[in-house]
Amino acid sequence: MTGVLTHDVPGQDTTSEGEWGPATSREEWLLMYQRGLSLRQISRLCRVKYEKVRLHIRTRERHDPTLAGRRLLLHDQPALPPKDWQQSPARPSWDDRYTELQELMERVGRFPQQLSEDMAERRLYKWVRWQRTRHLHGRLTEDQTARLDRLGNWQGATLGDRETHWRTIHAQLLEFIADTGRMPHRETPDATALEATLDVWIQTQRAKARAGKLTPIRRETLDQTIPGWNTRASLRSG
Repeated sequence: MTGVLTHDVPGQDTTSEGEWGPATSREEWLLMYQRGLSLRQISRLCRVKYEKVRLHIRTRERHDPTLAGRRLLLHDQPALPPKDWQQSPARPSWDDRYTELQELMERVGRFPQQLSEDMAERRLYKWVRWQRTRHLHGRLTEDQTARLDRLGNWQGATLGDRETHWRTIHAQLLEFIADTGRMPHRETPDATALEATLDVWIQTQRAKARAGKLTPIRRETLDQTIPGWNTRASLRSG
């Protein structure tokens, strides 16, 4: 009888995946479960029926109620932050901002202005405006409202009156023209935040004038103080 000879190729694993039997060690299942693997992952990796794994793990949990609490999950093993990671600074509290506002007013004798050259002052202006919004919605405490009241008319024309705001920007524009001899232009290489704001403001006045929405008083004020304000070429040569 002639037999069929087979030759193993050196270095080749002739054992197929199907020849591996199930991993039936209950302690191994338990260890995998404690390390965070799900029951279905254990069933697949150990090549055993899911129901068999589930019944064993649930039985162990009934005998040891602390098992579930000792199980390691992925979110219980956070990765360490990189060496160059820095925690973002804590956001200033309401009291911190109030103290900054108080110190500013003691120094300059007024509430912060929207168009100030000082970034810290512009930030405080926004903060006070936000407190007004919160107050209107009943979200300021009585103590916070009382402390702001002690600073002055923080809810009134100092911050919110449109006419006062218009005249403040107009005055700043006149001061800018007197200092530079030209109209503001936000596209100049060394333009400041104030210059950019003034440029947008005067363009807005021109647009309102063309649309017939600029009040006669405001148009007369601009005509008298800034000749040729309604054309882009005005005082541009500086």
